[in-house]
Amino acid sequence: MDRYYTLMLIPEKEKKVKSIRIPGLFFKSFAFLFVVFSLLVAILAYDYWKILQQVYENKHLNLENRQLKEQIQLFQMKINTLSQDIERIHTFEKKLRIITGLEELEFKSNPANLKNEEAGEEEREELLKNKQTNTLPHYLKEYIDLKLDFQNMEKDPKYLELKDLYDQKIATNLGIQKNYNIARDWSALSQRSFRLANEYAEFDYTYQKLKNLISDMEISVHELDQYLLDKDSLLRSTPTFLPTNGWITDYYGQRINPVSGKKRMHEGLDVGATHGTPVYAPADGLVTYAGRKAGFGKFVQIDHGYGIETIYAHNQDIDVKLGQKVRRGQLISKVGSTGNSTGPHLHYEVRVNGVAVDPLYYTLQ
Repeated sequence: MDRYYTLMLIPEKEKKVKSIRIPGLFFKSFAFLFVVFSLLVAILAYDYWKILQQVYENKHLNLENRQLKEQIQLFQMKINTLSQDIERIHTFEKKLRIITGLEELEFKSNPANLKNEEAGEEEREELLKNKQTNTLPHYLKEYIDLKLDFQNMEKDPKYLELKDLYDQKIATNLGIQKNYNIARDWSALSQRSFRLANEYAEFDYTYQKLKNLISDMEISVHELDQYLLDKDSLLRSTPTFLPTNGWITDYYGQRINPVSGKKRMHEGLDVGATHGTPVYAPADGLVTYAGRKAGFGKFVQIDHGYGIETIYAHNQDIDVKLGQKVRRGQLISKVGSTGNSTGPHLHYEVRVNGVAVDPLYYTLQ
């Protein structure tokens, strides 16, 4: 083993060569220290690089958290706007229900209010004012409950379930799945991250509630729309005028039959008019008879639905066919004197559930 190492220095010009003797132990110690120092520098450089990465990641996470909070606030503002829209739509729907009488029908049809039908007028008005407890739409009850219980939302099992799910998700992202209820308080960053779970759960909870409310509201509005369509159909199917221009020669009620001379019930109106005077349908309906009938001559019968039928007898001509749909104001026949008749006129009847009623009840003229 060499005890010394010689280091020779050779100048450029002609000078004596200089030599330096270095002990072997010193040289090996220096080499070892150099390697150790290099390793330390490499380790420190790597750690510094990782720290820089972590600092960048923390900055990114802080920025991301701030953006998420701003986004949640924006979503909350949108939810508040949506809530206002729901209130406005409900107010509009309530007005429609009052105008159409559907609100009153719901109050009367509720079993809880049947015993109040015989109450005094003042008491009934008070009941109608406070009927929300019995007839309030399901979606509005949910909405009011949501507004009233918003401060107690943290006690709702659905909210707690959502919060727990978001806690688990954040813990998984942070790599602290086990005992995260303890680890969440280890640092300010973890506390901040887990606070977001509350906001996520609150937003998700409110969104689901409002989504269900809107779905129920759509059903309620559809019900109202269908009710209005039915009302419109009923109005279009209700006779409202005398089918022809002329003068009433015989009214509904008991009379002496001009043909037989016997007293009997006259179940309609006789409208005198000249031959060929147009006869128009007083409402929408379906022709269920168009042809000759004993005693009535040329005869037309129209079913208007809702139990209402109209009859037109003694016509000169028939302008509709069996099974034909007709509209209010459509030509159906012409005045004549066919059948048992003493002169040109229209015999007009209105029947409700098969029973003849006074046609004047269905005449607005």
